Amino acid sequence: MFEKVIINVGGQTFVTKTSTLQRYPDTKLANISETCEHFDKTTEVYYFDRNPLIFQSVLDYYRTGKLHFLSNICVEQIRDELQFWEISTTDLGPCCWKYFYTVDSDLRTCRVIDTYFFQRQCFHYSSKSSLTNVKSRILNVLENPRSSKFALVWQIFYLSVVCLAILVSVIQSFELTEKNMKEIKNVKSEEDVKERLTDHDNWIGVVTHVCNVIFTLETSLRFATCPCKLDFFRSFLNIVDIMSVFGYFAHVIVCAFPDSSESFFIFSYALVILRGFRFFRLERFIEGLRIMLLSIKQSKKMLFLLVLILLISSIIFGITMHLLEMDGDFTDPTSSFYWAIITMTTIGYGDIYPKTKCGQILASVCATFGLFLLSMPIAVVANTFTDLYKRYCEHQCHELRQNKRTWCKNDTTELIPIKY
Repeated sequence: MFEKVIINVGGQTFVTKTSTLQRYPDTKLANISETCEHFDKTTEVYYFDRNPLIFQSVLDYYRTGKLHFLSNICVEQIRDELQFWEISTTDLGPCCWKYFYTVDSDLRTCRVIDTYFFQRQCFHYSSKSSLTNVKSRILNVLENPRSSKFALVWQIFYLSVVCLAILVSVIQSFELTEKNMKEIKNVKSEEDVKERLTDHDNWIGVVTHVCNVIFTLETSLRFATCPCKLDFFRSFLNIVDIMSVFGYFAHVIVCAFPDSSESFFIFSYALVILRGFRFFRLERFIEGLRIMLLSIKQSKKMLFLLVLILLISSIIFGITMHLLEMDGDFTDPTSSFYWAIITMTTIGYGDIYPKTKCGQILASVCATFGLFLLSMPIAVVANTFTDLYKRYCEHQCHELRQNKRTWCKNDTTELIPIKY
C-alpha cells in the first residue's frame, strides 16, 4: 500500500497519508484498503460519493485532532456525514457547541408546532365497526372545529353558550347585590348568602339551566366517544368541565334542601363558576392563545422552580420578620408568610408592614429579591413564546408554499413572505 492516499469525494480530490488516517482506528477511513468497494484499481483512487465541503473538516480532524465545521452548513447534514465516516461528536470543539446543538432545540420546537397545529387530529379506536365510525365523527365535531362546516358551527354555538352563561352569572350577581344592599337590615347573614346563590324562578334561572344542560350533554358525549378515557382525564379543561357539571347538579340538589349547610352551598356554587374556564376553548380558533398556553406548558420546569424558590424564600423572610416584628403586626407565622409572598411579588397591599428599622431593612431586601426572582422566569416564558410564534409563522409559510405548488405546479417564482 502506498504511503500517499488519494481520496476523491464528490469529484474533489484530497491527498493525505496512511499514517494520518490510522490515528483513529475505529473510523471508516482508517479501515480502507485496496480490496474495499470504494477503491478504483485503474486510477488507484478511493472514491466516495459524499459531500466534499464537509469532508474538508473531516480530514482536518484526522490531521489536527480537533473537529470543527463551517457555520453555513446544515447541522443535520453534518451529522449524516459523520455517521457515514463513523466519527463521534465527542471531539467537537467548544466554539462549535452552540451552533451544533442549538438545532436540537429548534427541531424539538418544530415538532411541537407540527404536532399541535398542523397534524390532523386522529382518534384511534381498538375495533372498527359502524359504532366506532359514529363515535369518531361525533368526536371530530366536538373536538376539531376544522374537520367540517358543521363542527365549526357547533364550536361557535358552544362558545356562544359559554359567553351567555357567564354573562347571566354577572347580571345575576349585580341584581342580587343591589337587592341585598337594600334589604341588608332585614336579612340574616346565612340567609343572605343563600339568597345570592340560589337561582330564581325567572329568565335568569331558565337560561342558566338550559346552558348547564347543554354543557352536560357536550361533556357526556365527549367522554362517551373518547377512545382512551385516561387521555380524557389528562386534559385540564376536561377536568374543569366535569367538576362544573357535578357542581351544577350538586347546587341544584342543595337548593332543593334549604336546611343544608352554608359551606356546602358555597362550595357547590364555586364549582359551577368553573365554567368560566371554558373560555380557553377559544384556543381552537385563536392560534396566539394556543401558543401562549403551549409556551407556559413548555416552561413548566422553570415555573415549578420559581414556585419552589418563592416558597423557600417566603419561609425564610417570613420567619425572620416574625422574630423582628413579633410585638407588631407579625404576631403569627402565617401572617408573616403572607406578607413575604405579597412583598416578593411586588403587590404590597399595605395591610401589615414592619415598623422597626431592622424590619424595614429586611422588607427592602425582600422586595429587591422578589424583583430579581420574578424577572428570570418571565423572560424565559417570553422567549419561549417568541420562539414558538416564529416557528409557527415559518411552518405556516412552508405549508402555504406547498399548497400553492399543489394548486399551480408551473409557478416557481413567487415567494410568500413570513409575517411575524
